[in-house]
This record gives sequence, structure tokens and C-alpha cells, in this order.
Amino acid sequence: MSADAESPDVSWTSAVGGLFSLRVAGILVRGGRVLLAHTDGQDHWYLPGGRVKLGEPVAVALRRELDEELGLTVTEVRVRIVAENFFVAPDGVAVHELGFYAECAADGLPDETEFVGAEGPGTVFRWFTAAELADLDARPRPVCDLLLALPEHCVHLRIGPGVAS
Repeated sequence: MSADAESPDVSWTSAVGGLFSLRVAGILVRGGRVLLAHTDGQDHWYLPGGRVKLGEPVAVALRRELDEELGLTVTEVRVRIVAENFFVAPDGVAVHELGFYAECAADGLPDETEFVGAEGPGTVFRWFTAAELADLDARPRPVCDLLLALPEHCVHLRIGPGVAS
């Protein structure tokens, strides 16, 4: 099975409440800075990316998402963090998100400190240094704490209240 433009996202709402989502995000680092995104109406920053489509491999999903959001051609994808993230959304919905965070090499990254992406106004992208990142509301926090000092091997994180290992 392969994904196409009509394939549904890998996410669903449970009949008893709650949302499951399969997400992919790009770790783009340049000159000791990491690229994060912020969407109007949200109070935090996050790594650019989005939902995986049914039948779509993670690397393909990430390439598609970064092309849609930033107009980038991703040349290399290396999954560095897999995170099981459990949280409650602002609307009160319990969320179980499985996220693949991949270090990327890409052509076409803007040099500006802050810029609007390919999808237009509503989402801004900004480069952050480690010092700026430390004081920023960036989510998920345990993932963001690793961004500028990525471990050599893929890390599996479990994030959220009451999560036991």
C-alpha cells in the first residue's frame, strides 16, 4: 500500500474520547541554531512537520511535509528520536501522539532569523540558539532539550503525566 494525496492521515478519535496521531517532524540545524515553527493562536513553538498519511513511510511523509510547509527539498532523513507523547490539548481532549523526529539535510533554507513558510501567513519559522531554546516554550520539551546535542543513536522517549517506563 502506498500513500497518495487522497490517503487519510494516520490519526483517529476514539469513540470514548481521545485522539491518536502519528506525527513526523524535521530537525533542521544550521550554525548552532535549530528551526522551530509557531502557528497563530498557539502559545508554544514546535518542530516543523505534520501527520503521516496511511501507507506513507516516515521519510516520505517528512519530505512531503517540509516541502508543503517550507518549500524545501529534503536530501537526507535520519530518525533520531521516537517519542510517545501523552498530553491534554487546550480543548480538553486527551492525546496519544507517536512522533518520529528526524535530522534532515535540505536545500533552500532561508537565512533570515524569522520568516513565513510556503503556506503563507499564519505560521512563522524562526532559528533559535541553545540559549534561546532553553527559555522558550517549545514542545514537546524533552524532545527540544535534545535538539542541539543529538545523541548518536535513536532515542525512545515516553512523555507525559503518569507515564511509567
